[in-house]
Amino acid sequence: MTGNLTTQTVWVTRTAPDNRETAARLQTAGFDALAIPVLEASSVESKWPIDAPDVVVFTSVNGVRYHRTKPELLNIPVFTVGDRTACAARDAGYSDVRSAAGDVHDLGRLISGEVSAGTKIVHFSARRPAGDLVGYLNESGFSATRVVVYETQVVSTGAIIAALPPLDAIDAIMIHSPRAAKVVMEALDRSPVSFTGLVCCISPAAAAPFASRSDASVQVADRPDEKAMLSLLKGSRQ
Repeated sequence: MTGNLTTQTVWVTRTAPDNRETAARLQTAGFDALAIPVLEASSVESKWPIDAPDVVVFTSVNGVRYHRTKPELLNIPVFTVGDRTACAARDAGYSDVRSAAGDVHDLGRLISGEVSAGTKIVHFSARRPAGDLVGYLNESGFSATRVVVYETQVVSTGAIIAALPPLDAIDAIMIHSPRAAKVVMEALDRSPVSFTGLVCCISPAAAAPFASRSDASVQVADRPDEKAMLSLLKGSRQ
């Protein structure tokens, strides 16, 4: 890496405003952080299903952020993919929130283990979700519906490169999704300076687009969450 123990620079690629929270955590841990997103999230006009669900599911903080709460349903069980999404759901007013503390596969297993077959489930989701959770739930005997509440758009490669310092001034890149990984790969390919630092990925799927790169060190966090990603970054500078 090009930095030292106190000045390593990490590019945080996740969407705003969550990228700023990640940058703050990095700065507390002694890193310099560049909060430059490669995807932009925006709300999508949506409605609750006609039939009230028995269970609500969120697979991202944005799902919580962009869905419309219904006060009469704030006490029904809510399942989330990870702890940060669970925290967001509690902040939104839900009282019975259970976190899978993992990925969408962990979430599916958690729901299957705690919810009776036939239960009506609503998943508030991105337009392009990572994985077919609703399909899995329906195949498992539930009555699951996906409601799109937000979508993400790609930031142009030119805008990303213009916002970044030279790549040899960056020690690590945090990748929170497979789609973000593809956008970052395009930016790296078009940059006149090679990136030789650490690519810290939240999952094997997020690391897959970098399989052809031999100049960077591509590593996957032990668990698909930001806490594990931060641990990986801290370990890389020792």
